[in-house]
Amino acid sequence: MCGLPTCPIFEQVKIQSSVKLSDHFFGPSPSVFVGWQNYPRVYAGPLSLNFEPDDSLMYDNPKKWYGYDFPQIVDMRSSLIRSKKKGNVTTPSEDIQLLALAKTPPDIEVTLKKKPTFTIVFSAIAQPMGPSGFIKKLEIADNVSAEKSVEYTISDELKAQDALWKLYTSGIDVYALSRVMSAGLLGAKKKMVPTRWSITSVDNILGNKLIEEIKELPLLNEYTVFSNEYLGNHFEILFLPQRWEYEQLEAWVPNTFWTVGMTETRIIGEHETYTGRSDYAIREGGGYYAVRLACLEKLQELKKQGAVLVFRETTPEYFLCVGVWECRENVRNAPKVSEFSTLEAALQDISSRLHIPTEKWKEKSVILSQTKLDKWIK
Repeated sequence: MCGLPTCPIFEQVKIQSSVKLSDHFFGPSPSVFVGWQNYPRVYAGPLSLNFEPDDSLMYDNPKKWYGYDFPQIVDMRSSLIRSKKKGNVTTPSEDIQLLALAKTPPDIEVTLKKKPTFTIVFSAIAQPMGPSGFIKKLEIADNVSAEKSVEYTISDELKAQDALWKLYTSGIDVYALSRVMSAGLLGAKKKMVPTRWSITSVDNILGNKLIEEIKELPLLNEYTVFSNEYLGNHFEILFLPQRWEYEQLEAWVPNTFWTVGMTETRIIGEHETYTGRSDYAIREGGGYYAVRLACLEKLQELKKQGAVLVFRETTPEYFLCVGVWECRENVRNAPKVSEFSTLEAALQDISSRLHIPTEKWKEKSVILSQTKLDKWIK
């Protein structure tokens, strides 16, 4: 009835119906999950498999998912059983902390109060989830070994921001860092952070640290364009040779799962100046901070400072949200298109790949409204 070429509900049901479930199982636990509802008393517990795959880390490592299609991602997410127990965030579970520290997924044995069940959830921000059930008994069957850098850092009693930066600069990626933060292993108070919040917190904290460093770098010499499309999300990233500034524009086209009933394209935007912003980017949420981090990493690789303008177009192929990691990895993997001596040339190149007319982007853009583009916009 929605008119989409692929039904998101049928996709999830088809995959979920193939998963065999029981109230007692044994298998590796590659991650943990902390809920946010009823905070500060939340449900938390391990994400685990009831079989032994060749690479259990793959099931909760979005950095390795880039290039996978929707069914593959839903398949992996649906395979992870979420065992949960209610507790206060101020008293983190030792089991959860131990599992979050593990360098390789340890085997756990779980007995639930009853067989876990699936829930079909559609949200613009939440990724697909596997079955869940309430813990009756949980035992970690293996000895857990942690990355030495993580072990040393959490024992240093550093502030959470300083600990995150120390681990990130030592080579620990954001996905492991959000897991460690969520389990309540960072900061002086050592309290659990809901997984959804920890992902964006890590992106924001690391992004702010990178901004401090990038402001000390020389300006770009030319306008630089990166471009990529993945899972129905098309990104055009423009680096401008001027002081740090950031803007992300998102165009939501009609007749997608998220825009049923819309007759015109809607563009939303978020912006921050050289001095930063004091409020949360609520219109774009976690995607804003995930993309910003990926752009800052590219500037750091170039060893240059610049302003960044991101154009994001969603297409009808984007029928299922898989989490903000898709935005982060989409931009991280965006190849450089070219360098241009003028803004006009760079924008003409970008407009050749965008479906939305340039006038529509200019109406919403802070950065473009600051520049005279009369010759470019016809």
